[in-house]
Amino acid sequence: MTDAATPGPATLGLNSNSDEFVAIEEIEAEFGVTIDYADAPLWRTAGDLFRSLLAQMPAGQAHDPEIWERFATALSRATDVELEAITPETPLAEEAQAWRGLNALSWMLLFLAVGMALVVILGAAILAR
Repeated sequence: MTDAATPGPATLGLNSNSDEFVAIEEIEAEFGVTIDYADAPLWRTAGDLFRSLLAQMPAGQAHDPEIWERFATALSRATDVELEAITPETPLAEEAQAWRGLNALSWMLLFLAVGMALVVILGAAILAR
């Protein structure tokens, strides 16, 4: 348990893409939302990621005081960092550069989704003939 005399972790240790995805999936599963990866290049701290989560929450839920606790608990499960040590100022990684890869992933997923939609539309058009 972390107290005032014991500093929290230097970071959450999310230094590789697989660590990042596990953490995001854990948060998304906890809240039943999909976080917008467009802001990923700006994520430096747990608070930055939390703001992206809040943007995806239904209107009335974003101000629920238990949201931070649930968010920090999900991060704790994904990172093995003690819950009490996670604050909005806690850095996600020693080098936030790793988070920049999430933005590229969001573009890749978008292109994949558009490609799949085109296949479905063209397939339906061919079958309709």
